[in-house]
Order: sequence, then C-alpha cells, then structure tokens
Amino acid sequence: MRADPRFPALALALLGLSSGACGRIGYDALALDASGRGGVGGGVGGGGAGGTIGAGGAAARGGNGGSGGVSGTGGAGGSGGGSGTGGGAIDGGVDAGAIDARDGAAAISCAPGIYGLHAYLFCDALVDWATARSECEARAMRLVRIDDPLENAWLQVTAIFSASMFRRDALWLGGYEPTVDGDWHWTDGAAFWLGASNGMAVGGLYTNWDSHEPNNAVGAEACMAMSLNGTTWSDWVCTTPHYFACEKY
Repeated sequence: MRADPRFPALALALLGLSSGACGRIGYDALALDASGRGGVGGGVGGGGAGGTIGAGGAAARGGNGGSGGVSGTGGAGGSGGGSGTGGGAIDGGVDAGAIDARDGAAAISCAPGIYGLHAYLFCDALVDWATARSECEARAMRLVRIDDPLENAWLQVTAIFSASMFRRDALWLGGYEPTVDGDWHWTDGAAFWLGASNGMAVGGLYTNWDSHEPNNAVGAEACMAMSLNGTTWSDWVCTTPHYFACEKY
C-alpha cells in the first residue's frame, strides 16, 4: 500500500497517520535541505590565547656549614619562563553537502525529490547495480522500490540526468535475483515476481515488465532497470552502467 501523493502530508500528520501503516519496512521521513544533503557545519574557531610568562626560579638555599664551617651562599635566581604559543584555529565542522564521497571516491551528485510521504534521490552517475545499491545504503536509503503505476510514471518524468534522453539510458531500480534465476525481490527482501517473461507477480505486488521481459537476453541478467525513454522494466547484466534512484522507506 502507498500513500496517495495527492493527499497532503500535513493532513496525514493531523490525523495521526504515518506511512508505517502501509507495511513498508522501517520507513522514516528523511530531512533534506535544498541540496539533498545534510546541513552546513559550524564556523572556524578563534585563535587560542597566548601562554603566560613563566615565574622566576626560587633562590637556592645554601647548605648548613659544618661545625665551625662557613655558611653557604644563596643560589642564583631562576630565569623567566618563555611566552606560550598561540592556540591553533578550531575547525568548526565540515559541509556535508560539499563532501559526499566515501573512501576518497569522486562525489556523486544526487537531486532530491518527494512523492507522497517518501523522499527520493536521483543520482547523476553511471554505475553498476552493486555500486548503486551501496551508494543508497550509505545515505540510509534503498534503491527505489515501485509499488504502483503513478509512482512508476512519476519516476520516469522526474529522473532527468546530464546525458541525452533519446539514448536508451536506464535507471537502476531495487529489483534483483538474490540467488535463483527468475526469483525477483526488492532489496528490502520482498518477493514480487517469479519466473521469466511468462511468470507471475508474487503477493499481488505491482510489476511493469516490458514485453518479453525478464528474458536473460545476453546472459545472466539478474538486476532490474527502467528505461528513461519509457516506463517499463527490463532485466540487465548487473555490471552495466546506469543512473540510479534511492528511496527512503
């Protein structure tokens, strides 16, 4: 079940409803700023205070003279301590929007979107399916899961990237075959399709395969993508580079 995108989120909040009632696992609304990332860190700290001048050394006390001896003279005064060095500036934080890379890799630019009560990121990078999945998980999201025709159509028109749309560029979705050919699941574990192109939907879940798909046309095609110049799904070799979309649910 999906929240109707035409029903305002504020009205749902006033009624005490939440998307958790729809059966999606662990959904929690994602707070995004205009850049689709975290907020800006604190400013740079001021310089540290200079050190204080060291105190002079105490005069050494002479030893007691022996019996019939002469008393010792006083010790010389201690020299003044040097001035302390200034404290270094304090780094007040890092702008999470400026640094979006992990392990030194180049940052991937992702544009935010909202559909119904769910937050999405559309990531403008051509990567394989496993990389797309890990990038979404690093953002506490999942590769997008599609539950109805309206969401499917919204994704297609919203997913605008740097490359020309006339090419058959595609968008990685969260559908894949974890272990068995023909046994399709979303990355949250929900099974949604069983079999080849003549198979059947599982549990009444929404599917939108292209005609004659899935079909392993060029070998083991265990990952699912949606064409950007259409709205239907196809199975692909998982190492194929595609754009990807993440969803918070």
